Amino acid sequence: MIAVVCAVPAERRALEALAGPELEIHVAGIGADAAERAAASLTARPLRALVSAGFCGALSPDLRVGDLVAPDRVRDEASGESFEPDPEMLAAAPGARGTLVSARRIARTPDERARLQGVAVDLESAALARVARDAGVPFLALRAVTDEARHRLPDFDRLMDAAGRLTPGAGLLHFLRHPREVPALVRLGPAARVAGRALRAGLEQTLGRLR
Repeated sequence: MIAVVCAVPAERRALEALAGPELEIHVAGIGADAAERAAASLTARPLRALVSAGFCGALSPDLRVGDLVAPDRVRDEASGESFEPDPEMLAAAPGARGTLVSARRIARTPDERARLQGVAVDLESAALARVARDAGVPFLALRAVTDEARHRLPDFDRLMDAAGRLTPGAGLLHFLRHPREVPALVRLGPAARVAGRALRAGLEQTLGRLR
């Protein structure tokens, strides 16, 4: 069984058509702690592999919305630890290579991203990689870009709950107070659809090469 771990429901929706007897897709919630709990539960039983799949932000200015990232190194910003994916799985995966940084918090602005050294940024992959390593389970991260290095993001800490669901009341109040963030939120809808299609195609291609 291959277990694919996403952070939010939108990522799972993009991949759910691939689920089957040999592939499970799970939503862990946002952040390292949620990812670690999910991975610990999943690796308590035999797994063929653990895959961190979802969206990411670009750190490289060369990446565009919908581009895939299959990093050859995942680095935890908090601890400084680095993790390498399973070589066979990495060879099967399409996408840009380089370091995926799992940040302490969402890198919302170009300045925040510029301080991180890598090709792309997420929140969960390092935690998943650590649990997979400790359990002796092959690991791969596959991410699709939703925001480019030049983009700004809304303040998701005020807009979403830990499961990645928008909180309508808080969101409306936030945007009334910060109207300049509205275009950033509007941009994300189409970007997530483009990234979701790319993520599904990339994971399908990876799995096909591994069979």
